[in-house]
Amino acid sequence: MSSFSEAPPSFELIVQRYDSVATVAVSGEVDLATAPRLSAAVAEHGDAKMVVLDMTATTFIDSTGVRVLLHAHRDSARSGSRLVVVAGYGAVRRVLNLCNLDGRLMIVSDHPAPEPSASSSDG
Repeated sequence: MSSFSEAPPSFELIVQRYDSVATVAVSGEVDLATAPRLSAAVAEHGDAKMVVLDMTATTFIDSTGVRVLLHAHRDSARSGSRLVVVAGYGAVRRVLNLCNLDGRLMIVSDHPAPEPSASSSDG
């Protein structure tokens, strides 16, 4: 007799803020139950010039999670900030590709490089 006792993957948010860049690292599943927490974390840092959603440890995302990303993109565009979704090559990337959102959202595989300072020179 076997029993099914495997717990679902936990959901966790880790938020870091450095100057005008907020990074929200998401692990576990983003679904109807957890999407409001992700939305609240992003909204809390709406004053950042850049919000990076690190979803490389996200194991699942449903339409509710995709909707949070679209709303975050819209809100950041309205406020003059930038939203970057770090999707890696896993489940989140596949869902966003299936939804054909790579032209609408800024989706990258790895963390964005810092922008060059004004004092740097070419060549």
